[in-house]
Amino acid sequence: MARSLSSICPGEVLYHSKSTQVLGYIKATMTINKRRALFGVVMSLILISQPVLAHHGTAAFERDQVATIKGTVVDYELINPHAEITLKVVQPSGETVDWNVEGVSLNMMVRAGFKRDSLKAGDTVTITGHPGKNGKPTMLFMKIVLADGQTLTAVYD
Repeated sequence: MARSLSSICPGEVLYHSKSTQVLGYIKATMTINKRRALFGVVMSLILISQPVLAHHGTAAFERDQVATIKGTVVDYELINPHAEITLKVVQPSGETVDWNVEGVSLNMMVRAGFKRDSLKAGDTVTITGHPGKNGKPTMLFMKIVLADGQTLTAVYD
């Protein structure tokens, strides 16, 4: 039974099944759209921030200094964003220190002749490069000399 608008008391709410369904649909659609927009914004921020965080360049290294270390390869990964080598170096005191040696980008390394099997765990190598600014055993390598005398270089600007 439908009531006229004039017979509605102040504060009284009329519920009509069709209008309630329409309003519910509109609210649900708006909520879904807000969720989709929020999801899009969050995913965009994640996708944008990953390369920024991952690629720090050569700022962490003393580009005006060159050092040479000799040691045994513990791990070698030809990966993005930089090739990484873990090198166990024996100090004059007899203590061993693990050095984290970074290379340039994967693309540049492959162009320079590096392969996934260029270095293997247990290989003895001599690495020349730029030491880290923080005093920790880190280096940006310029050149690697293998035990057989073969030289691998990393070209960067």
